[in-house]
Amino acid sequence: MLTSRQKLILKAIIEAYVRDAQPVGSKALTQMPYLRFSSATLRYDMAQLEELGYLEKTHTSSGRVPSEKGYRYYVEHLVTRDEDVVDSFPLIDEVFLKHSMAKEQAIQEAIALLSDLTNYTTLAIGPSASQSTIQKIDFIPFSESEAVILIVTNQGHVQHQNITIPEGMKINDLKEVIKTLDDLLRGRFIEDASEILKASFAKNEIKSFMDYQTQLIQSFIHAFQKFAEENFYLSGVTNVFDQPEFHNVRHIKNFVEMLDRRELVKLIGDHEGLSIRFGSDLKLIPMENCTVISVPYRISEQEHGTIAVLGPTRMEYSKVIPLVEYIASNLGKLYKK
Repeated sequence: MLTSRQKLILKAIIEAYVRDAQPVGSKALTQMPYLRFSSATLRYDMAQLEELGYLEKTHTSSGRVPSEKGYRYYVEHLVTRDEDVVDSFPLIDEVFLKHSMAKEQAIQEAIALLSDLTNYTTLAIGPSASQSTIQKIDFIPFSESEAVILIVTNQGHVQHQNITIPEGMKINDLKEVIKTLDDLLRGRFIEDASEILKASFAKNEIKSFMDYQTQLIQSFIHAFQKFAEENFYLSGVTNVFDQPEFHNVRHIKNFVEMLDRRELVKLIGDHEGLSIRFGSDLKLIPMENCTVISVPYRISEQEHGTIAVLGPTRMEYSKVIPLVEYIASNLGKLYKK
């Protein structure tokens, strides 16, 4: 249990280190108006905080830097939202007003603005249709050799997949197969559709025509996989490279590869509110010195998305948290229009 004075000291050290990226000593603390304690008292409490694991001592300075445990305690108990952040809200409002009917563009511009305002990497995951159920499967022939499969969900999402009709294949035969698939999958969850198709195909239940069935089933599986993929938006990838934590070339390479593989998507928190995850939570290299702040936005019981900021553990939490929360709340409203 930290004393009130220790909490003040920990908060002061973290916010000074976030600002300057330099170890903080007792002399710097004595100059802060709300820490009117003697140097000896401050050094004692700093030593206690270090012993408790909230601070770490560097090899190159007599000052201390926050540990991950210190940051975690800070965001859970000590951080306050920066009131000056509200000055940026009109810029965010402008994005959503300008693109009230173009949702994807609104998301892209919103996270680009968030990246500019924070100077960190930002990302958003749009709502996925994987929890929707299949309402209808149909197809539209474009010519004797080309057609498009249409899959409609109960939430109004539509996915299409172009297919090639083999020479000699009759449209009525193709219609019959599509009807069989519609009967098989109607009312089923999108996320289950691929496995249902594979199982039915393996049991030879879909055998309306032998030579074409593999290609058709694969086309359907591909369409369902596209449905299940999250809409992924990314901005400011190079922003974090300005931070001293990313001056290592290997870290930069690993970071870019991680984003390219979208490994972070499945690790950016749950759907229950503000989530702040540190390096030990993420277990991804080079995430040791990184933090992900994410906030979900909900459209319906089945549909939700997430907006997130990725930066160094030495992040401006008091500024980032209210910005992410405000944009997430606007995204939820946008999808309800």
